Amino acid sequence: MLTGAEAPTVSSHELTVYLLSAKGDELVRRTRDYTGNVDTATAINLLVAGPTEDEKKLGLTTEVPSSSSRVYAVSNLIVLPEDMVGLTKMAQFQLYCTAIASKAKLEGVPFSGVECP
Repeated sequence: MLTGAEAPTVSSHELTVYLLSAKGDELVRRTRDYTGNVDTATAINLLVAGPTEDEKKLGLTTEVPSSSSRVYAVSNLIVLPEDMVGLTKMAQFQLYCTAIASKAKLEGVPFSGVECP
């Protein structure tokens, strides 16, 4: 019989990001699988990374600028990198809806009273 430490566990989550339709005039809800520890900033960082290849094939886009810096969550506040200035209205909606959907999922609270698709 061999003894040792407990086997490592991997945590897998479904996170929601909001992209834009091909015309750029509507938010589109997308679910992505993510393995590892997550918080609201994780979902925002997935959004900042841009659409996946499959999402690009569907014509989905983003107005959230990419950044070489990471987004951080501090309490109930999302801290964006300094190079993310002058966000468009649609980029702000994308960030807001992604943060709200993530918080609802991770904390198990209802996603209601919010104008996101």
